[in-house]
Amino acid sequence: MTTLNLTLLGAFREITAAELPPVTSAHSGRPLRRYALQLHVPDERHQELDAELKAAATPDGDHLQGSDAAWRVSEGWTASSQGRRPEIYVYRIEIQEVEILYAEALEVEGLRVVPGMYRERADEDTITVTVVAELSGEDDEHLEELLRKPGAWYDVTRRGISDTPVRMRFGRCVWQRTEEGGRRHLLELVGDEGSPETAPSALDLAARPRLDRALEQVAAHTDALSRLLEELRAGGVLSEGAVKAVEAAAAPRPLTPREQRELSRTDRLSDYWS
Repeated sequence: MTTLNLTLLGAFREITAAELPPVTSAHSGRPLRRYALQLHVPDERHQELDAELKAAATPDGDHLQGSDAAWRVSEGWTASSQGRRPEIYVYRIEIQEVEILYAEALEVEGLRVVPGMYRERADEDTITVTVVAELSGEDDEHLEELLRKPGAWYDVTRRGISDTPVRMRFGRCVWQRTEEGGRRHLLELVGDEGSPETAPSALDLAARPRLDRALEQVAAHTDALSRLLEELRAGGVLSEGAVKAVEAAAAPRPLTPREQRELSRTDRLSDYWS
């Protein structure tokens, strides 16, 4: 048995706990402590404790605060009344250490990304990283080179969490311009190499293939307008050749990688951080 210091019911309390075998973190590979607790709570406060435990059992909830760590309550905790007056509720719960997950930097193919915001989740050992960062100059160009290879896998090192690289691919990536002329990116990286490919959802398919075809048309019309202006400036009038050139430029075609990335630009990156 050991003694834990936990904040419960608005006060810092010393609680006797039984140590359980640790679990290995899917994020860092380090052992996370686990304990079993038994709490005796009077009837007038048991609903308050119920609310605290339910909140502490969710991944992003208000976890129990200890002297050296935060603790998540495992699902399946129980509470029973002893059936006496004054009524006392006996709680049997298990808690697990909450790991602080914030990378100092992400390193991908020689590119170092320093997060302004960082979030990391694990679902059945699949790690998903979401990061907001500002890049400019060569770093921004390097990122764009990586994004031009959809589905490519990279060794990603999350400094401050683990120095062991994880094989990851880029997921959804949107960006916006900054006042300084750089670009702010929201990047998603997914470590699901070897997992079976999932079928597109009904929502993903709702606007397709019409949306894809519309985007191709928009890109073609942009080229046509650019070519038309060029011809007008050069000759002052539209010749037969110029007409044919405009028509050729307006023909539908696949988007270039640069045009595809432009469609991921947003003026409100914060809308995608939830």
